[in-house]
Amino acid sequence: MTDHIRFVHITDTHIMAGGKWPLRNSNMEFDTDASLCRVVETVRSLEPAPAFAVLGGDLASPDILYRDRTLTPADYAPSYARLKEILAGLPCRAHYLMGNHDNLEALNRALRPEASADARCFYAFEDAGMHFVALDSHEPGHADGVLDMAQLAWLERDLSAHRDAPTIVFVHHHPWPLGHAWMDTMTLRNGPDLMSLLARHAQVRWLIGGHVHSEQMIQRGGLTFLTTPSTCIQLSKLGGPTHFDPGPPGFRVVDIEDGRLSTYVVYAR
Repeated sequence: MTDHIRFVHITDTHIMAGGKWPLRNSNMEFDTDASLCRVVETVRSLEPAPAFAVLGGDLASPDILYRDRTLTPADYAPSYARLKEILAGLPCRAHYLMGNHDNLEALNRALRPEASADARCFYAFEDAGMHFVALDSHEPGHADGVLDMAQLAWLERDLSAHRDAPTIVFVHHHPWPLGHAWMDTMTLRNGPDLMSLLARHAQVRWLIGGHVHSEQMIQRGGLTFLTTPSTCIQLSKLGGPTHFDPGPPGFRVVDIEDGRLSTYVVYAR
């Protein structure tokens, strides 16, 4: 392992080409395109620059603009094209996760051209002597998430083959309730299965997620679960169960030095 590695976790970008997010119970709209541009500029100012970025899901969301119909991959394509254009400004390579608003075929065609259009978005990669695992909790047509048996079996094999490598796992949906009544209806349905599996692998000490549009840190046993704020609107417990605040956009910086992890959230003003 090298002495130091830095990466950023950027999530819930909700790019919707040609439109802005109409906020609930408000006449306001939020420009998710502009807010992601601000985040990318802030990431570019980091010293040292991150080695990579993990994009944590809910990357494109034209479905928010067209709730009256089911969108096709072609409907999603302009939003992923715009997302790719914005992320080209990052000073590092990027890895992608699926969220409940995403479309697998359109995401793969735009952001993972090396994969087939229907290839599930779970995989592992290495950097600086560490092992990183991205999970795919997306289930089409559902706001909550699930990891099917085939993916859990793959994860067990992958972690068993990397017992000596410090490991960080990424997933979009939260595996246990976080205390927000509305968001806790949209958890990872088989979160206990994931947590039991991870508990069998002592090299996994950190799980990082998105989805909840807020900053949280929860520790259970030897595992710490972190959530990262959205690059656009943030969810607040104030003002009702579905109250959104218009920013500021945030992302998470993770530094690992001499085997010790430290992390903080940056808000782009």
